[in-house]
Amino acid sequence: MDVVSCRPVLAVIVVVLSVALLGSPLGAVAQSGPSIIDALGREVKVELPVESIVSIAPSNTEILFSLGLGEKVTGVTEECNYPPEAKLKPKVGQVEMNIEKIVEISPDLVVAVASMQLPVIETLSDLGIPVLALDPKSLPDVLGSIMLVGKVTGQEDAATLLVERLDNRIRDIRQKSADAVAKGGRPRVFVEIWDDPLMTVGPGTFIDELIRYAGGENIAHDAGMEWPEFSLEVVIERDPDVIITLWQEPEDVYSRPAWSTISACMTKRVHKIDPDILTRPGPRLVEGLEELLEVIHPGSGD
Repeated sequence: MDVVSCRPVLAVIVVVLSVALLGSPLGAVAQSGPSIIDALGREVKVELPVESIVSIAPSNTEILFSLGLGEKVTGVTEECNYPPEAKLKPKVGQVEMNIEKIVEISPDLVVAVASMQLPVIETLSDLGIPVLALDPKSLPDVLGSIMLVGKVTGQEDAATLLVERLDNRIRDIRQKSADAVAKGGRPRVFVEIWDDPLMTVGPGTFIDELIRYAGGENIAHDAGMEWPEFSLEVVIERDPDVIITLWQEPEDVYSRPAWSTISACMTKRVHKIDPDILTRPGPRLVEGLEELLEVIHPGSGD
């Protein structure tokens, strides 16, 4: 066999060896991604392309899908219900994570919540599984978390576009709320998280921030904690103009005899809002902000 006739055979051998050793043909070799510092101050680095991602929080699942990474998501929690496609993904736990299941999936990346899942983060990291810990505390932080996920997964361009769109919507809403406040002031707002015991939202929560952005005044802004119990007497004394419930129907609030003299009940301004768009630190918080603007300053969002 002469040199010329050997060349095709050698080319085939090279390709076969590259597939056997690297798991992919030449030209598709994994590349090292950028180093990212996560919410725990740890350096997170994964190889690109990322093919398998496990999300262990609903907010992170929503971020991943919003960046077009839904097909790469190979595990979620029982609470991950948005978008609808997320409910079809394999489940890795609810409150407690199934470490064995996550290890079985062998993901390229796990996306977690720093302040709530530290033991899981440490366990998975010790097992050699890359974990990106997010922990946004404000709406601007959420935009930053989206950028982090985009960078670590190779979707930085998509993240940049999404953040720009969300930021423009936030700016537009805040301008409309400022105009509404200039005309009619800030309506007093009470948010009922639970009815027995009566619980609401205090400073440091996304809902408190969103109410302020939407041109309202949270009557529990001085509660001193994020999720305080609140007495009915104080609600009556502070007399909210708007009441927002996360679980109870407005009719249930109207039917309470002791609440009948509260302004929001007298003017029929009790509204139920999906808690997911007010509490999950993901892209849909902006939807929550838009809905709050409409219930606090009706018509100002048009």
